[in-house]
Amino acid sequence: MAETRVMTINMGPQHPATHGVLRLVLELDGEVVVKAVPHIGYLHRGIEKLAESMTYPQALTLTDRLDYTSGLSNNLAYCLAVEKLLDLPIPKRAQYLRVLLAELQRIAAHLLWIATHALDLGAMTLLFYAFRDREEILEMLELVTGARLTPSFIRIGGLAADIPETFLPRVRAFTDIFPQKVDEYET
Repeated sequence: MAETRVMTINMGPQHPATHGVLRLVLELDGEVVVKAVPHIGYLHRGIEKLAESMTYPQALTLTDRLDYTSGLSNNLAYCLAVEKLLDLPIPKRAQYLRVLLAELQRIAAHLLWIATHALDLGAMTLLFYAFRDREEILEMLELVTGARLTPSFIRIGGLAADIPETFLPRVRAFTDIFPQKVDEYET
């Protein structure tokens, strides 16, 4: 019987801008993969270490850099944790607006996912449709926060500012038509 010599190698992690950050620890027997151990979500940017020397408000700007598709959601999670730690009450209006902003960002993130996933499958048209609608959401978020990618708008204790008067009508118009857009994606 021939001697088996297994080699262990790392594959990844891939660049954070790829669709999923992944590290695989592979055991190879020649060119045959004998074992593959995935380490999903492998990503380290040193944010925790950076935050150690900052105050809570200063560290907030780091949170929207954890995931470039969900800056507001990360701001919200961080602020909720700090507010719970400090037993800090948040005005109802700010609570509602925070959820609205985070949900819009969530939809935009899902649109990015479906666009790139469809492109990987060869469906170019869906990429255009999803990016068109994602752009509308990013424009609404930019109207409120002044930024498209790293807003740092949700703050400990509330929000950085109130929303412009034109924001809610745009959100209503978008949510009225978005179900038709989803039907268009499925088609």
